[in-house]
Amino acid sequence: MGVFSDFAAKHWVLGGVVASLLWFVAGKQSLFNRRPDTAIFWQSVAVIIVLIMCGWAVGEKEWLGLAAGVVVLHLEVRSIRHSMLKTKSQ
Repeated sequence: MGVFSDFAAKHWVLGGVVASLLWFVAGKQSLFNRRPDTAIFWQSVAVIIVLIMCGWAVGEKEWLGLAAGVVVLHLEVRSIRHSMLKTKSQ
């Protein structure tokens, strides 16, 4: 178990991105199941996770991690906006 915890301590940005994307995919799945209210909740959780990760990256002066977080944040918010516009037009 020491190898995993050592890896997680060194690569926490990867863990934050993966956790955020998993929550986001859960929201997308809810959207495909025609449950937009649940979808926006799960996707909002994903955005909050990546925002926390970005704040942590600034605190730790991990600028590459911050860049990765901003990219993921941009993709998630863009996808949410696209999904909501598509849902409203139907």
